[in-house]
Amino acid sequence: MRKLVKMFPWIAVVVALGMLSGCAAICGVDEEKPAPAPPPPPKQWKAKPAPVTDKPAPPPALPTTYTVEKCDDLYTISAKPQIYNDPWLWPLLWDANKDKIQDPNKIKEGTVLTIQRGVDDQAKADARDRAKKFPKYIPPAGAKRYCPPK
Repeated sequence: MRKLVKMFPWIAVVVALGMLSGCAAICGVDEEKPAPAPPPPPKQWKAKPAPVTDKPAPPPALPTTYTVEKCDDLYTISAKPQIYNDPWLWPLLWDANKDKIQDPNKIKEGTVLTIQRGVDDQAKADARDRAKKFPKYIPPAGAKRYCPPK
């Protein structure tokens, strides 16, 4: 009997919760659901599409001159994409600027170089051969040249 007396409050709580939770279903209380939102109106396109053309846009014009910057040499200048995109074509730059460059290993900062355009494949092959045969520049002993990475 003592166990039943000790359990009675717990039983009463469980029964009360059961009655409260089941009352809505038994009493017929229905929750009102909100009306669904109307669908958005269809998009109206007001702009006209761009006309389709047969020919693509022309590429940007390549420069015909180049101003020498600090630490530039003919090899790195000719390797630039806007120049020749090939470092072994530096003899073409030297040939076009013989009046401004006496030694291809020594070019002055600020010199404006002329860039040949429309060079044929044979001239490019000859320039590559000459570049490979040209002696490599060795700086004099004690020369200090610092060029920060670009």
